[in-house]
Amino acid sequence: MDLAKDAYRELREYFRLFDPLHEREAEMFNKLGYIDLQHLASRIRGETLMAVGLMDTICPPSTQFAAYNKITAPKQLAIYPDFGHEHLPGFNDRVYMFFLDGCQAE
Repeated sequence: MDLAKDAYRELREYFRLFDPLHEREAEMFNKLGYIDLQHLASRIRGETLMAVGLMDTICPPSTQFAAYNKITAPKQLAIYPDFGHEHLPGFNDRVYMFFLDGCQAE
């Protein structure tokens, strides 16, 4: 599945407008590596609830799993196989219960 089709539209546009021969491609991707959330995920200390839509073309599941797998704190993952970058049915209630359970534990 080529789910990254919308995720990197801005990069394609950047190269088309400013670097059509991709002469600075390595430099660009090196800089983007500094803001890749998977590199920050190991800093998460609080319990985490995360949802992934497996059809998400904006935030491809592979990038979300890369971040999730690096979280060392207690974590939960809700996988929505048929959903993309959109409202995830029932997830708002799950988030509410997640926070409610956390408040009652204190």
